[in-house]
Amino acid sequence: MGARGWGWDGERYNEGMSDDVRKMDGGLPEKEGEGEAIIEEAKGRRGFFGEALRGAMGPLTGMIEGKINPVLEALEDLPRRAEEMSQMKLGGLDQIEFSLPVIGSGGGSESPRRGGMPERYLRPPGAMETGLDGLGFETVCSRCGKCVEACPAEAVKLDAVGFVAEGFPYIVASERACVVCDSLACMKSCPTGALKLVDRLAIRMGVAKVNHEVCLRKHGEDCRLCLEACPIGSAAIGVSERTGRVIVKKNGCVGCGLCEERCPTEPQAIWVEMMRGGGEVIVA
Repeated sequence: MGARGWGWDGERYNEGMSDDVRKMDGGLPEKEGEGEAIIEEAKGRRGFFGEALRGAMGPLTGMIEGKINPVLEALEDLPRRAEEMSQMKLGGLDQIEFSLPVIGSGGGSESPRRGGMPERYLRPPGAMETGLDGLGFETVCSRCGKCVEACPAEAVKLDAVGFVAEGFPYIVASERACVVCDSLACMKSCPTGALKLVDRLAIRMGVAKVNHEVCLRKHGEDCRLCLEACPIGSAAIGVSERTGRVIVKKNGCVGCGLCEERCPTEPQAIWVEMMRGGGEVIVA
């Protein structure tokens, strides 16, 4: 076992070791209370190194807390924010004087009102019709906004919140109508096929309707602004030689809404609604 007495029994083991070595190697204590002193010394060393480590990690700890604390605060604040948003929406709906917009909604001889929430909206040109398989514009459109970016007239809009038009691209003709551009930009930009590329004359966004009681021609003025604004021309709109009233033809009107945008009356005497089939004259 060696001259220095490196035996396995406690007595010889301690005899051959210095006090420091004995403490480091876990030798048996020679005096009463020495074991507790060794433990306390070890704790002190651990505490020293722990403090040093925390000091070195201090900046990193601060960075982590700086990132986490705002997230925790935001999570705690979610219920209150949700309640506020709910109240805002309800308050807005209580003040709306007409129903949320739906393509072709409204009717009768009433004209749409300007300002506030749109009474009706149009889908962009080329919007898919819902087929027997259930696929249509709303099911195919990804709401990516490419048509909004491509529109040269800035007529196509997208409500990211989904409050208007259920979050799908839409056009409010009274504010900014489709110009039926030669480039057919919105249809060509659509990545999903929700807007199908069709010829300008084959576009069917809706059909114009006239309230003759509001029209300036009823009151003796020879207003022709709607006729001049129409990109299709006499194939879609004209003036009746018999009555002097504005006439609109379903088989020619593409429903772009330029006539509605140009109409000077309040409310507009002409606006666009969804087609109801057939190609006959709507009004005469």
